[in-house]
Amino acid sequence: MKNIHYIHLETIDSTNTWAKAHVSQLTHPFTCITAHEQTAGHGRHNRPWVSPPGQNIYATLVFQVPNPCTYLSNIGQVMALSCAQLLREKGLAAKLKWPNDILIDGKKISGVLTETVPLTNTMAVILGIGLNVNMESALLQAIDQPATSLLQLTGKIWPLPELLQELLEKFLTHLELLQTSGFVALKKTFELLLVHLGKEITCRDGLHSYKGLCQGITDQGYLQLLLPSGEVKMIPSGELNL
Repeated sequence: MKNIHYIHLETIDSTNTWAKAHVSQLTHPFTCITAHEQTAGHGRHNRPWVSPPGQNIYATLVFQVPNPCTYLSNIGQVMALSCAQLLREKGLAAKLKWPNDILIDGKKISGVLTETVPLTNTMAVILGIGLNVNMESALLQAIDQPATSLLQLTGKIWPLPELLQELLEKFLTHLELLQTSGFVALKKTFELLLVHLGKEITCRDGLHSYKGLCQGITDQGYLQLLLPSGEVKMIPSGELNL
């Protein structure tokens, strides 16, 4: 496994925001920033991520990729797949909501946020993940969408450092496969975990809204949506309503 340099912070706005502000100082090939508490944690589209102290994993992995990078849009998907697989190994029926959310019993337990910072000859990837681990019911119910945690599902407290290490080990293995063989090497595994596979869904790509049957994903990780007209729409990124 690749050596990871860890930086742990007590209370910050968000691990991703801190990483972007300090990216020029993060010279190790792989740096993982963790926090005890986030005061302004956020996910995709700047949605708030509830981050109470000491209960969950709030982590950002920083590393460099070529610029341009052919697999950039797949990195978040690979982290989501790694998390879902880890949870399934723990006996939990984790599923993937395209492109990179993790659900259990229809409730969100984890989300991934990928951001980038252009450097001189490369690009820094700022890959954040939030995983609800020891979050109690009252806080979960205050979230603006159905959410769950490992504590809620299993009734036991989970060790955060060990979980994070297992997740990063799995991710780095998958990242190496992505870099050498492309997303096609992970496509089938990802596709089989899609919570909406074979179901009618609505997807918004920022400009348009499409309703159709989810047929799976392409070799590039795009969503394949069968529209009522019979056209198969390939959507690179977007938001799903299940």
